Amino acid sequence: MSSPVETTVKALIEFESELDRMKAEALETKKKMIREAKGLAESASNSAITKAQQEALETLALARAEAEVEAKSIRKKGESALKSFETSISRRKAKATQGVVGRLLGETR
Repeated sequence: MSSPVETTVKALIEFESELDRMKAEALETKKKMIREAKGLAESASNSAITKAQQEALETLALARAEAEVEAKSIRKKGESALKSFETSISRRKAKATQGVVGRLLGETR
């Protein structure tokens, strides 16, 4: 027969053993949750990066298209200005040539 003290000590030992087992289980559960949270965080991070890269590519494509349209407009204006400049040079050249020829021929103005 066991005494009440022995029974109490045995119950406390079993309780302590069960408590240690529960602490170990809680620690394992915590580690598992941390691993899962890290995995989810990495997945979310990768997803966010992928989405940001896609948006950046779309923004870049739109900016490139707008720049091409603007470049085409600038090119047309430049070509028009160049034609106007060339026409002006041609007229002045012809006028200057006439003036030189006239002076060489002795014409006065």
